[in-house]
Amino acid sequence: MKKVIFLSLIILFFIKTQNISANQNTFAVDNILVKGQSYEQNNNSREKYLNIAFKTGFKNLVLTLLKKEDQKKILSTDLVKIKSLIENYSIEEENFIGKDYMLKLSIQFDKNKTKNFFYERNIPYSESQNLDLLVYPIMILEKDLQVFSKNKFFEEWNDNKEFEQINFLLPVENIEDINFIRQNEKVLEEIDLERLTNNYQIKNNAVLIFRYNNKKLNVFIKSNLNGVKKNNNVNFTIDNLDNKEVRSSLVKSLKSYINELWKEENLINISTPASLTVTTKIKNSGTIEKIKSKLNNINFIESYSIQEIGKDLAKIKIRYIGKIKSIQDSFVRNGFDFQIINNEWILNLSS
Repeated sequence: MKKVIFLSLIILFFIKTQNISANQNTFAVDNILVKGQSYEQNNNSREKYLNIAFKTGFKNLVLTLLKKEDQKKILSTDLVKIKSLIENYSIEEENFIGKDYMLKLSIQFDKNKTKNFFYERNIPYSESQNLDLLVYPIMILEKDLQVFSKNKFFEEWNDNKEFEQINFLLPVENIEDINFIRQNEKVLEEIDLERLTNNYQIKNNAVLIFRYNNKKLNVFIKSNLNGVKKNNNVNFTIDNLDNKEVRSSLVKSLKSYINELWKEENLINISTPASLTVTTKIKNSGTIEKIKSKLNNINFIESYSIQEIGKDLAKIKIRYIGKIKSIQDSFVRNGFDFQIINNEWILNLSS
């Protein structure tokens, strides 16, 4: 008699601790954890859980890289196609304890195949990178200003870790900040609030101004992401702002909104690459190899070629995807100094 494998209907996915990163060749999704129950230890049962993990890893890659309006176009992708995008995977842990089963693995998606998959569907993606973000919540509850003390959004902002790729950092209580905010309470949306964020060595920030009255919550967001400053309004109808679960849901929504703003600043449309030519100094015989090594680490660069080379200078043509600001920031992060003089890019290794 053929043995029947019983799989329980309860299958748990743990995704909050996942890390999604990119290198030159792959998108890596780590710490995919699947739990369930199986009466029998065999390859068929194991394969079912592997397939669940593949779908989960793909789903979280899509949620991380794509904007919300594009995610629904991709999430229904069938398992056969998902498997074709996987370069390799590694099982980090696998346990059978009675009827309980646990599988933990990491997946590396082939970057070129994944990019082409997006390209064929005319979908831009965001270059995956971690973000340190100073978030400065200011609460005005009817006529009561709450900056640090009694400000539940300040106190509870990091209670949950919905977006692991963003490290949300909160300000330190400062009496000068409080006085400045109090003096400008009615016009906070209209004035420059950089003095609240300039005291912190954090490049990216968002000041959130909460105004709640008559069950209406308006959140005005002043963001500075990759040097791009934007103002955005988000509105909610809230019956009971004293409910912690309601506030937790609001924080999750706002984190998602900020995450979308971050994606927007890092979008890459591989169908429209651009190019630039940089001039670099040759300091010694190893300079060019060092430059090539660093350029290879920049995910925005599609290809490059040395156009001219002399005793002291070289010209390198770089073909890149994404925004010009993104490639500039990538140069700095990867150990270059650069200047733009009369529309000429001067790119040198940092000393």
